[in-house]
Amino acid sequence: MKASNRIASGLVLILTVTLTGPRLLAAEEKAEEGWTALFNGKDFDGWKFHLGKEGADNNGTFTIEQGVLICSGRPSGYMVTEKSYRNYTLKLEFAFKRPEGLTDDSKFRGNSGCLIHVGQKNALGVWPRSIEVQGMHRQLGLILPIPRNLKCKLTLDSQARAKVLKPVGQFNALEIVVTGGDMVISINGAVVSTVSDCELTEGPIGLQSEGAETHWKNIRIREKP
Repeated sequence: MKASNRIASGLVLILTVTLTGPRLLAAEEKAEEGWTALFNGKDFDGWKFHLGKEGADNNGTFTIEQGVLICSGRPSGYMVTEKSYRNYTLKLEFAFKRPEGLTDDSKFRGNSGCLIHVGQKNALGVWPRSIEVQGMHRQLGLILPIPRNLKCKLTLDSQARAKVLKPVGQFNALEIVVTGGDMVISINGAVVSTVSDCELTEGPIGLQSEGAETHWKNIRIREKP
């Protein structure tokens, strides 16, 4: 091999290592972190549906567009993981479709939410026995036990929420750290609510359909021992 060819080959090798190295490291770091996608962006593998009190299957209420989960909000109900979880961190990004002409976010009444430790069906209307992390824009992060007499201790920091909440139509990052009956809920990095000593300690995870178009993405979980 000519010297010029050896030099060229060496430069190609160096360039290849430079370009691929960081990607390999990023992939390794992601694997080490232990995050698993709950929603794969392509289909509903790992999920089932309960729409209306009759528990109907999905017929267009939940759809997928360009990797984003979109819920029409009708009928009321939820999609829920087939698997049950106890100790984990759940992360997702969530947004409402902003209505045309909306000028005051405080008047937006769109509703949805995330259900933790899903259990008995139709415990409160269509909603299952669970802990609801409220998705309504003006109450995002509020904890609602289902049914309301479910035993648990709750806190809420509405001032912290007000400082970080993004406008209707923009994605808010939601993090829910669950350790059995204890939970810490953060919005865009700020802790806004907690649950402690809850009688529910394990169950599937649900996403609500509740009257407004909602968009969900980057839904992922990291289980803890």
